[in-house]
Amino acid sequence: MSNRVPTGIYGFDEISGNGFRKNSVNIVFGGTGVGKTTFGLQYCLYGLNRGEKVIYVSLEMDLKQILRDCRGLGWGHIENYIENGDMQVIHEFEDDVLYLSRDIIKSIKEAKKGETRIVIDPLTPLAFAMKNKNERKAMSRFFQELRKLGTTIITYEKQMIEKGEQGESVVPLYLADSVIELENLGYGELFDRTLRIIKHRGSKHGEGIYPISIMKGLGIVVEVSEEKLETLKTKDQYQDTFNEYKQKIEKQFKGDVRDSLLRRIDAIQSHWTKKEDPEQLLQLVIETEKKQVV
Repeated sequence: MSNRVPTGIYGFDEISGNGFRKNSVNIVFGGTGVGKTTFGLQYCLYGLNRGEKVIYVSLEMDLKQILRDCRGLGWGHIENYIENGDMQVIHEFEDDVLYLSRDIIKSIKEAKKGETRIVIDPLTPLAFAMKNKNERKAMSRFFQELRKLGTTIITYEKQMIEKGEQGESVVPLYLADSVIELENLGYGELFDRTLRIIKHRGSKHGEGIYPISIMKGLGIVVEVSEEKLETLKTKDQYQDTFNEYKQKIEKQFKGDVRDSLLRRIDAIQSHWTKKEDPEQLLQLVIETEKKQVV
């Protein structure tokens, strides 16, 4: 069984190592109107079309507004999934925002049925309520609970991510497994809307800025050139070089050091996407490890 969850965002999985890691928390942030809600709904719809369950936690829009947005994107049939219980929309919470994280987890647990895609759109009200470091520590516990429940997308307004007066973002990005930024740069044409993967834990991912389009019927489409896709492909022509250095390790090292080195070289080989020959790097690794085994 795959440990990846396809997103359904056209072109995104090709630059993100085939989607999100299973049971991960993934932040999508940006300014108003950049496509954060579209990203979340598109992720939901992809799973629904394949028999998966979805929980959509909305802290701003009610069900009527969500359905209006879906119809505007050409996804009016999502209402059928809501009616038959495959997609559950949670909107009502207590007024005290400080208990919001507790209420969200409780509601998701009550609604969860098997493998679940979860979207929280947006979590900005909870972030605004986090006034000090101790309160923000609760965010870490919240993320850990979400990982137990499913594979989650959380959206935030951009100001929650940007640095505050003490040099900290209101939302600590290190808590998330991946962080994606959507922008509307206002340049027009190709770079009117863009996507950037800032972080994707444990995954090869595309670097730089990718132009995107939002198309009725499809949703978000990431425009990826063949040249950029090529940079993400493992370079098989250096297989002989890697095998040569594995043989050197077998001869020059013993025990745990040898086994650990071989595992690391295997990891480097499976993720080697550079055009350059890895020989210089492999030689450096061996020379460094020799110093530790004198």
